This record gives sequence, C-alpha cells and structure tokens, in this order.
Amino acid sequence: MKIRHYIAAFLISVGSSSCEDFLSTEPTNFVAPTYNTIAELETGLTGVYDVLGSRMFYGDNWPFFLNVGTDLGYSRYGSQDITAYVITPGDRYVTEFWKTLYQGIFRANLVLARVDNPSLDETRRNEIKGQALFLRAYYYFMLVSNFGDVPLLQTDKPSIDNVNVPRTPSREIYAMIVKDMEAAEQLVIDASKLAGGGRVSKSAVQGILARVHLTMAGAPLRIESSYAEALKWAKKVKDQNFHQLNPDYSQVFINYAQNKYDIKESIWEVEFYGRLSENSAEFNYFIGQRAGLYSENEALGFSGGAIRATKYLWDLYALDPNSTTTPPTPPATVPVPQKSLDLRRDWTIAPYIISAAGVKVQDNDVWRKTMGKWRREYEASGKDRTVSDQNFPILRYSDVLLMLAEAENAVNGPTSVAYEAINEVRRRAYGLYLPVPPNPGVNADLTPNLNPDEFFQAIKEERARELAFEALRRPDLIRWGILYERLKEYRAWAMIQPGYAAGLVLAPTNVAPNHVLLPIPTADLSLNKALTQNPGY
Repeated sequence: MKIRHYIAAFLISVGSSSCEDFLSTEPTNFVAPTYNTIAELETGLTGVYDVLGSRMFYGDNWPFFLNVGTDLGYSRYGSQDITAYVITPGDRYVTEFWKTLYQGIFRANLVLARVDNPSLDETRRNEIKGQALFLRAYYYFMLVSNFGDVPLLQTDKPSIDNVNVPRTPSREIYAMIVKDMEAAEQLVIDASKLAGGGRVSKSAVQGILARVHLTMAGAPLRIESSYAEALKWAKKVKDQNFHQLNPDYSQVFINYAQNKYDIKESIWEVEFYGRLSENSAEFNYFIGQRAGLYSENEALGFSGGAIRATKYLWDLYALDPNSTTTPPTPPATVPVPQKSLDLRRDWTIAPYIISAAGVKVQDNDVWRKTMGKWRREYEASGKDRTVSDQNFPILRYSDVLLMLAEAENAVNGPTSVAYEAINEVRRRAYGLYLPVPPNPGVNADLTPNLNPDEFFQAIKEERARELAFEALRRPDLIRWGILYERLKEYRAWAMIQPGYAAGLVLAPTNVAPNHVLLPIPTADLSLNKALTQNPGY
C-alpha cells in the first residue's frame, strides 16, 4: 500500500508556512503539533516521507533539472538553463531544492522532538524514530553533497532571535549523518517484513550508508578509511541473503509502472499514486510523462521524451561483452542500430517512439533516442496527459553490488569478491538468469586479471550501463573528482562523431569546475547574514 496517501491539515500548514522560511524566523502564530499518540506520530512521519515525492525533489527537480546534463543524457529541449549548467544563485530549481530539503529536516525534527514518549508503545515509537532519524540524515546528505557546508539545524522550534546561522563544516555534517543513520539501522525493521519498498528498512539504511561512505571517500573530502566502511555496509546488505536481482532487467521498471513491489531488487523507492484528473494524487511529473519513452498517444500514455541518451551511452553497450569497453573509432556514417547482447541497452535507450495513432516507429538516430526506462504503455488505463504515477528507485540491489565491488577494489584490489559482485550484475544484463537465456553460451563476466585502475574504470562504465537516468551519474562523477574533466573529454569525443550537432552537448560546453557544488540560494543569503556563497557564483 502507498504510504503517502495523506498529510494532516495541520502538518501541511506547518510545512507550507513555517518550513519555507524557517532559516530566518519563527512565525508568531507557530503552533507545533503535539503528536501524543502513535497514530499522530505516524501522520507526522508521513509528512517527512512526503518530501521525497515533492516536485522539487524526486518528483521532477532532482532526476531531471539537476541531473540530466552528463555524458549519458541531455535535455531534448536544448535549453540554456540549469539542465545545461547555466546556474545562478537565484535559480528557481536550486532555491526550491534547498528549501524542500530543509522542509523535510524540519518535519523530521518535529517528530523526533516528541517520539520519546514513555507512555506509548516502545516498539512502534522506536520504528518511527528510526525512520525519522534516517530521513533527516538523508536530507542532510543531499544538502551537503550538493551545497557543501550547510547550516546544521536540529531543533523543532526555530528562533526569531537567532536568524543568522553559519554554515557547518561538511565533515561535521557527514559525522552527524553517519551517527544518525547508524542509530536508525538499529531501530528500523528488516526488509523481509515490509510489504513494499516505500518505507525505510534495515537494508535501505545499510545501502545508503555505503553510498554515504563512498561519497566521503571521494572528492572533496577523500577520507580513505571510508572505503572500508562502505564495504562493510554493502556487505551487510548482501550477507542477509534476502536481496537478489530480478532475472529480467526490464521487469524492474515495468513493476514501477504497474505499482508492483519487488523489495528484493528495489530496496527503497519513492512512491507515487493517482491521477491529476482525480484531484487527489501524489503524482510524478518526471517519470513517464516528462522523461519517458517519447509517445504522442494518450491512450498508451503521453510522454514528451525530455531526456535523450547520448551516443556515448549507446556505444557503451558493446555487441561483444568480452571486448574492450572503450567505444571504437566511429565509422564515416551513422550506422543503423544493431542488436546488442546487453539487454539493458534497448530498455534504457528507447528503440522506438509511439506516434499519435499508437504505432511504434523504430528510431535509428543514435544521437536523439529518448530515455526508455519508464514506459507509460505499461501503466493502467485511464492515463493523465501531464502526470504519471510510476515509482522511482532511490536504491536498487544492483547498485549495492556495484558499490561493494568498487569499495572492495579500493580496499583490497580486484579480488574474487569484487569480481563476483560486478559479474552478478553483468550476467543479469545479458539475460543469463532468465528461464530461457536469449544469449546461450555467452560469457558475460568481466575480463579477468585486471589491475585496480582497470577494474575501477570497468566499475565506472558498468554503473553507467546499469544505473543510467536514475539520478546517480552526476553524483558519481563528482565523488570520483572528474565531473568537469569527464564532460570536457566527452565533448571533444562527441565533436568528431558522425551526426554531431552543437545543441547535443550544451552541458559539456557550459560546465565549469565550480559546478561540483550548487550555489547557496540568493533568498537565503539575504535572510541569513551568516551564510557565505560557494566559490565561482
């Protein structure tokens, strides 16, 4: 069952008035909710979860506006805006992203300030506390990894007399994130006891802790000891022997379209439901409608196909899994797409578009194919034109396996543990776990005896193939310390390819070294005089 079905009226009032400006002032009419019962605490917790699906977070802003411009994809509209690294401190999407994350933190603070009530059932309130602690830490993780040093606010009562709150150093923010997530891991329930992937489970906490530590190990902090911590937490997920890959890669995303849960593969996801026409829905602007497979047919599901895949991503899905992963020298003319043994290619990158008449028309332009992971044709009938109710993954088991392989390689080199983790993902990619494998006899395993640097390069490319368009590529490039260099390298490569056009590489053209961080919003700088701006803005 979807968990984000309602938000109590008083919580909406708190969220829409006091939350948006709570860095600067406490409204004189502020009345904190009491949360005297488990039911009221659950309602408050629902409000903390609700932030995940906000249009300015996973509903649209994070997966599209803030993450579309990489070497894997670009906006088909060719806009000279934030999708192409034209970023200013006054940008709406930056401002609303910051504001939304602090709104989630404030809502979590309200719950955490009242959850330790000894008159209430201890088991239930501990579960609520664990989820609120984790979600607050996750919102801080999104803030610190995107803005750098940020104000650390853990009170449920903003002060009108203390509006100038300085930025807390990133290391201190990360220490708090780890501390709270580790505490949450002891309180939340096992994934095997959940009915769906919308609630935080022990596996979700462990997997995100692996992500947090990999981020800490990378740029800009480069805390080497964090690789071992990332390895520890990723292993905890694997060692449960509960999670496993869905044998069919495409079925993972069909499940999101059909509101079906597969918690063994999809460990944590943002839930959306309903339709705009019903006037009571938590719908998604991004998945399916804005950035699904391009479709002009409303019965099958209209989609603007806003995200296009790059030719680089297309070339990464090699015909021969045992060949080099470096794209070959381009031919003189753009070839007609060939069949790939990697089944992910023709699901991740749409092989066709849907006409107004509902006809699937093959698309042979490898520069302008749309992202195909979320396809509205699999949704239930009665679709809205402008929104979709497909869920969006925050953490999949394949991501955990690839993080495990990356951390193991960093700590111990390309051991059998690292190879087995990446090969598990690759074998699924070539259909070897299907009842009737389409590529019988193919050897999907990564080339053996790679050195650590070669294995790390393979990890980077495998994450691109497996997790493209899941809002992870830009964070990966940043933590690897190569965002600017990689996009400039990609632009130079693209410019010599057949079919190249300048409008296809706006993001790599505009990207600058300072874009590893977003700017501190102008509105908050004007209200909070203790804030300082990030370099380059």
